[in-house]
Amino acid sequence: MKHSDMTVERTVTVRELAFCSGTSSAAIHELLEHDLLSPAVSEPEVRFAAEAVEHVRRIRRLTLELEVDYPAMNLVLDLLDRIERLERRLQIEDTRESTIERRGSHD
Repeated sequence: MKHSDMTVERTVTVRELAFCSGTSSAAIHELLEHDLLSPAVSEPEVRFAAEAVEHVRRIRRLTLELEVDYPAMNLVLDLLDRIERLERRLQIEDTRESTIERRGSHD
């Protein structure tokens, strides 16, 4: 397999994740304990997908600004993800309707 055929996923260490998300390594370990964060790789060291940075930032924001506690966090995150998916679907539908309307006005 050629190097260009391989997909390389960027991962970050606990320290890097903590630094990039504006929190501490202890907070990252606490999120792991509460199953709010899953490593991409566990051996030889714990590493996270780069997308985990935004995930941790979101959790931090919900904790600090809305005082969402860890037991409720998974539910809140799930609901926010559902809202985002629905908004994307609505956007797609709006785009389709606009395209249909434009085509209809050219006839």
